[in-house]
Amino acid sequence: MGLDMKKEILLFTLLFLSICSLAGAASMVNQNLDYSDKLLDLKKNPARGPAPHKGFYLYPGKELDLKTNGTVYNDFMRFLVDLGGFSDNAYDSRGKSDSLDDVSLNNIRAALDSVRRRGGACTIRASYDIDCIGHQDPDYETILSHTKQLAKLYSDYEDVIHYVEFGMFGTCGEQNNANLSFEQMANLLQAFLENSSSGIRVGMRSPIAIAKWLGLMDSTDKYQYGSYPDFDINSPRFQDTAQARAQYMSRVGLYNDGYLGSDGDLGTFGAGSAYDPLSREKVVSWLEKYGVSVPYGGDFVFNHNESPRPPLNTAEFMSYEGFRTHTSYVGASMEGEKYNNMDTELFKGPDPEYGMIATGKKYITDHLGYRFVVRDSKIIDSVGIGGKLKMDVKLQNVGFGNNLMVKKSSLVLKHVSGEDTAVVELPLNIDPTKIYSKKLKMKTDNPIPLWNGHNFSDLMEDVPEFDGVNLLKASVTLPDDLPQGEWSVYLRFSHYADYKTDKNFHVIQFANDSSYYDSVTGSNYIGKFILSDKVVDPEEPEEPGEDYIKGFVHDINLRLTVSNRSIQIMGLNPNTSVALMDMQGRTLQRMQSLKTSCEINVSRPGKYFVRVGNDVRLVTIR
Repeated sequence: MGLDMKKEILLFTLLFLSICSLAGAASMVNQNLDYSDKLLDLKKNPARGPAPHKGFYLYPGKELDLKTNGTVYNDFMRFLVDLGGFSDNAYDSRGKSDSLDDVSLNNIRAALDSVRRRGGACTIRASYDIDCIGHQDPDYETILSHTKQLAKLYSDYEDVIHYVEFGMFGTCGEQNNANLSFEQMANLLQAFLENSSSGIRVGMRSPIAIAKWLGLMDSTDKYQYGSYPDFDINSPRFQDTAQARAQYMSRVGLYNDGYLGSDGDLGTFGAGSAYDPLSREKVVSWLEKYGVSVPYGGDFVFNHNESPRPPLNTAEFMSYEGFRTHTSYVGASMEGEKYNNMDTELFKGPDPEYGMIATGKKYITDHLGYRFVVRDSKIIDSVGIGGKLKMDVKLQNVGFGNNLMVKKSSLVLKHVSGEDTAVVELPLNIDPTKIYSKKLKMKTDNPIPLWNGHNFSDLMEDVPEFDGVNLLKASVTLPDDLPQGEWSVYLRFSHYADYKTDKNFHVIQFANDSSYYDSVTGSNYIGKFILSDKVVDPEEPEEPGEDYIKGFVHDINLRLTVSNRSIQIMGLNPNTSVALMDMQGRTLQRMQSLKTSCEINVSRPGKYFVRVGNDVRLVTIR
């Protein structure tokens, strides 16, 4: 080979390497955000939290003045609608058993429209006796007629109604002392379901009525209320009826106006005996499995447990059972003895971000419903014009329940120039209603007798079956006309997915640093990337359904203990990588464990993440 030829080859090689260095290969980069829960008050997140009550009375032909009535004064309301004006049995003889007239139906619509205009949500209960006088109900046929009317009306307000507390009979609309058979109660529930849209969820006050609706109440009336031994989610009969009623099972739940007043919530749950078989555990197990997409809540009451039984109306007990019942709301203001002084006592439950830091009231208020915390964010560092923006975000739902009303997701991209024209919203195929909360791993099938007020480890495993960390993996193709340069990336969950026109109707703020939330677009900062024409996008095989959420489940064999500023890790596989990170995701220590256990020494107190392989744990060093 001649000298000139060698020079040409060398020149070509250098030129090729130069081009490659300019183009570069994009890679996924951790955004090093603050991944901790900042204990923010997320009051605007819809359909969760304390729901103050408002009652109003309907009479034939009487129009409500909602402006002076103060019907809507909060973003989350609990409406109690009195239908006594349409009952022959009303205590003051004011009523007549007849169909609800248009004026009264429009009164309900006006209240719901007011909530909608405010961008809020509500629970709603209609009954004939919101003053709890007793025996105000009309005949069964009238109740059935009203049930169908309301079911159709509510169907126009899926974006407003978080939950329908069915009410409709009994003192206070609590379904007790009613002149109805359980068969009639079950028929009323079925009529409501058949006449309302699939997005309307409904709760009964009586578990016995639920047992009858499921067909699990035996026809032989051996005991006062019949017997229903197969109200057990593991029984073949329960599973058969659940399959037969599959279209309704995810819409039906319970509301509880004796909430945590005693071991049986003042008669809500039975004792588990032959006479009273619907125990708390049987009903809670049903809610845990079939109520993932159904709200749960009600009114707290004073503790009626006699010593030595510990009270249940505590933040600590709710930090256990709330995750199983998917509790999303409670009534009233959450202060005083009814809430066991949660507003003054520090929370002592097993939560490193709240334990002995916040009050019990703060813990419960923040964990009612859903609460999203970004625990990790990786975004491709550079994208070519018209290329694909890829992201992997671990979003933990630390709340008791799940988001049910906010159904659309999008990415909001902002150019560093700050110009309004350099903002774009791109849709994602991620369903925010599938970002599930924690699922506990129980040690016992009868926890209430074991509970002493603080012995969580006797009831459940330290590591849950699912820890609420959901992996959001997405890839979106960028428009060809975006200006080059640095872009900030925001994740948006909303009702309409169009920040320019939807006025941020039903958007969700995450619980990370408040500076990450952009109030203009109602979206949450998750990182940044560079857009350039010099980038070579890595070619990867396309996967069906690129955008998805995957629950990130802990390794159940892994055990972490903390003492004297050291973290002992056991249950390791040899040659597992171990890292200690601060709350911003920066790696402080890294090691490769050669054995099945290792120890990390920490120099100062604080909160840290421990990454073991692909498993991430939050620990607190005191």
